Amino acid sequence: MNNRELFFRNLAQTSPAPLAIEISKAEGSRLYDEKGNSYIDLIGGISVANTGHRHPKVIEAIRHQLDAYLHIMVYGEMVQSPQVQYANKLSELLPHQLSSVYFTNSGAEAVEGAMKLAKRYTNRTQIIAFNNSYHGSTQGALSILGDEYWKNGFRPLLPGIIHAEYNSLASLDHIDTNTACVIAETVQAEAGVKPPTTEWMQALRKKCDETGTLLVLDEIQTGFGRTGTLWGFENFGIVPDILLLGKALGGGMPLGAFISSK
Repeated sequence: MNNRELFFRNLAQTSPAPLAIEISKAEGSRLYDEKGNSYIDLIGGISVANTGHRHPKVIEAIRHQLDAYLHIMVYGEMVQSPQVQYANKLSELLPHQLSSVYFTNSGAEAVEGAMKLAKRYTNRTQIIAFNNSYHGSTQGALSILGDEYWKNGFRPLLPGIIHAEYNSLASLDHIDTNTACVIAETVQAEAGVKPPTTEWMQALRKKCDETGTLLVLDEIQTGFGRTGTLWGFENFGIVPDILLLGKALGGGMPLGAFISSK
């Protein structure tokens, strides 16, 4: 039995028609199958391979860490220099308000962490997200996701979620003193790469300030230079209360983060 047959027999599938190309190597912008065929990777692991596959500096860092240590202790107990140095570098590249980094294993986990942080900080439970948004497939992230196609097989989901219209000034009327946070993509990606207007983003920031609501911006896809600035929110002259990162953050390793003030 070959690997393709084992793939379908032993691995849980996420779609009825996976690409099912057996990849033996990836380098730069290209993928190679077991027969030596070369494919230009226009997907980049869905926005993960920001610097290409197996960038020499990423490989060097992984090899260096393998020679030092892997897992040591649960998160936050030990001082681990790669973790500390990366958090410090991120804080140097971000506005001063965004100086406390919590690393996760994925972007979806970062979303979950931000939802919990917003509820705990505000003592509120209502969360506002937007139609056609995508934030991941874990229980909380799925609850705020704005496309019924991904959600309808898993209801009931979390209560207290309101879905509003993205880039609509009228939708901001949903935000009030019961709202823990508003979670928005800086540019809606899965919806078709739809950027909002500066007017709307600034009005959103203002309404959150007026109601004591935290603004969470999901830059899991838009972060790290994909919009022409290092962070997508820089295009709109605002700063979120919580920033979500993932995908390119790990350079091919499973890594996410949510970042806020201390």
